[in-house]
Amino acid sequence: MTYKYLGKSLIRPDAISKVTGKAIFLDDIRIPGMLHAAILRPEYAHALITDINTSEAEKCPGVVKVVTGKGCHFRYGDNISDFIPMASERVRYIGEPVAAVIADTPLHAKLAIEQIKVTYDPLPVYIDAREAMQEDAVLIHPELQDYWHLPTLHPVPGTNIAHKYQLVKGKGEEGFKDADIIIENEFNYPLASSAALEPHGAIAWFKEDQTIEIWSSSICPFIIRDEVAKSYQIPVSDVRVHIPEVGGCFGYKSDVTVEETVAWIASFVPGHPVKWVASRKEDITSTLLGHGIRTVMKMGAKNDGTLIALKTTIFHSTGAYSDTGVNVLMAATHNSTGPYEFQHCDLTGYSVYTNTPPVGAFRGYGHAEPQFATERMMDILARKLKMDPIDLRRKNYLKEGKINALGEHMWKSNGDIYKCSEIVEKAIFGHMKPEEDENYYYGRGFAALMKSPKGAPFSTKGCYMKMNIDGSVSINMGGAEVGQGLRTVVRQIAAEALQIPPEKIKVYDELDTQFSPYEWQTIGSMFTMQGGRAIVRASEKLIKILKQTAAQVLKTDEDYLEYDGKSVFLRSDPSISISIKDLNRGYITEDGITVGEVAQSVSDARLPRYSNPNKNGQGNLGVTYTFGAQGAEIRIEKKTGKVTIDHFASVFDVGTVINPLQIRGTVLGGVVMGIGAALYEKVEIDKEGRIINPHYFQYHIPTLKEAPRQTIEFVETPDPIGAFGARGIGEHPVIGVAPAVLNAIYDALGVDFFEIPVTPQKIKHALEIGKVSVR
Repeated sequence: MTYKYLGKSLIRPDAISKVTGKAIFLDDIRIPGMLHAAILRPEYAHALITDINTSEAEKCPGVVKVVTGKGCHFRYGDNISDFIPMASERVRYIGEPVAAVIADTPLHAKLAIEQIKVTYDPLPVYIDAREAMQEDAVLIHPELQDYWHLPTLHPVPGTNIAHKYQLVKGKGEEGFKDADIIIENEFNYPLASSAALEPHGAIAWFKEDQTIEIWSSSICPFIIRDEVAKSYQIPVSDVRVHIPEVGGCFGYKSDVTVEETVAWIASFVPGHPVKWVASRKEDITSTLLGHGIRTVMKMGAKNDGTLIALKTTIFHSTGAYSDTGVNVLMAATHNSTGPYEFQHCDLTGYSVYTNTPPVGAFRGYGHAEPQFATERMMDILARKLKMDPIDLRRKNYLKEGKINALGEHMWKSNGDIYKCSEIVEKAIFGHMKPEEDENYYYGRGFAALMKSPKGAPFSTKGCYMKMNIDGSVSINMGGAEVGQGLRTVVRQIAAEALQIPPEKIKVYDELDTQFSPYEWQTIGSMFTMQGGRAIVRASEKLIKILKQTAAQVLKTDEDYLEYDGKSVFLRSDPSISISIKDLNRGYITEDGITVGEVAQSVSDARLPRYSNPNKNGQGNLGVTYTFGAQGAEIRIEKKTGKVTIDHFASVFDVGTVINPLQIRGTVLGGVVMGIGAALYEKVEIDKEGRIINPHYFQYHIPTLKEAPRQTIEFVETPDPIGAFGARGIGEHPVIGVAPAVLNAIYDALGVDFFEIPVTPQKIKHALEIGKVSVR
């Protein structure tokens, strides 16, 4: 289909303010009377607090108040209420807040915090889920049985298991009896940091009128509002949350992270706003991490390559608190099938408390980790069957008529993974691989993938739209711009729906729960699909208002009228028309009487028939999917073991491309982030629970010099849910990178790696012990 404004590479409306340094981020905000906080962290990752002495800190220059967790009697969390704003009796990870100083300057607060003396009684430390699951493990949350939780969660009191989720399809594990060949392996996708350019931060203000106002570098203002109102037992309408520009997210700024802690601190100095912004170290040690998923996978197939059965056990090291991680665990478990149909599935996941920072969303939200295992297993299975690995995948792809693990039926509109695979195969394997030379081994690898938009039954996107007196349009929504180009998408979809030029559409640049339409949170690659649908619905309502007013003026029935973005006119005689400039506030007659309504509308959109899991763990939890394929061409330096990715190809079926330049940037960045996971990034934690690389010079994030040449293409099979057929793409580019790279490493060396990152040291070790049979 040909569109007027979609498929065009429009420049982002926020580009100029950001490149000139004039965009307002959290740390730019100054409020009269504002104070500053510094937070004390424990010296142990797991310990009882026996004493806190704050007397010396209270004497320090500039100190207004020293705060501890004493007297805090509430917990929070919108999935399971296991979080506390500040430790009072026990610390559970090395970055937990133990005390805080409020002072007139950040420096005074930081100097005073060093004077607080805390005495601890250390407890055993568990940094991996399976350690914490041992029968004699000390309980990290002895009160687990008392925590409120959603009815879909299944904590196991008396253990460190915060949630157990199981999905059974067909005969479950019994299905392996029908398989001719069975393979089993274990894979590890370790803890990592989203490491956005802007760290976490918040300002909280307990005002004299008993209301609370908060500013945060977050993407979920309404969740923050609701949780803070509940914590302080005031009406939700008395809490107002602002979100200024956000300097990147990649997942870890979703959910409540630091806001409840800053609010707790600010509650001790009513009348004063209190600001806290994380240092880079605190951003890694004391907010949210991602991943931490160990996957044990057993796969069964027929000799002809037909996949029969899958058994997956996911051990998720969810960290000291599980509210932000339990849904990651569920997504990882039911998506461990990857883009394939298995007749029988037994998929079990354990969300386990550990003495590490809490785990939350990370770009991919529980899809990259298990599909890393699935895609490695598909290559291993292909070798066992002596089949081409892409042919094996092609034989088992989900397509129209197939049923996935959740019990959802696949349709043609879900996308064409065959076409995606074909394009990647040609790009990566359509030419001869370089021969090994004196300096390098060479390899090529492939991975297929799928991801659903991660949502919840109550997740919705709202849109408020009003037409101004000159025919321009203002749009307000609750979606957070975090660098993904959301505002450009809003502009282009609205322009197409309203048939007016994008430059006549002004998109919001701040979120404010007082004025923004409700949105659960901006996660899961949902905005283009759901938010776009809300925009289309609001546009249709606005056009209907214009037509209703015009029908009264033109003295005709509404269904005889047409709209073209400039006027409303009679279909049978277009010369009979009224300009939208004369209709947008109602039509004012010659004698001053106003006819009709103001042209403004409100709408929202949810995923249709999204459901909670049933007793078998199945349900409409995916709704729709974006499929794709990725491939890598690599070389490995013999002397150092360094892996260089020379070429990477990605193809996704995105339904409809909204903005070609922007979507390409999304894929480029996502692939580089995936390369970081595959080859470089891991939060290193010692046996005492201390994070030993909490800085950028220790935690290596790939830069431009590690970015490969990329082939990026898109297939467009329109999705009936998304606006103009578009579906999500924000997270998908990271999912297939690690398995594609590791499959290429095997192709180069003949050795399988089951854990990332694959560092030069690991490759050199494999070379030295002779586990390499070079291709």
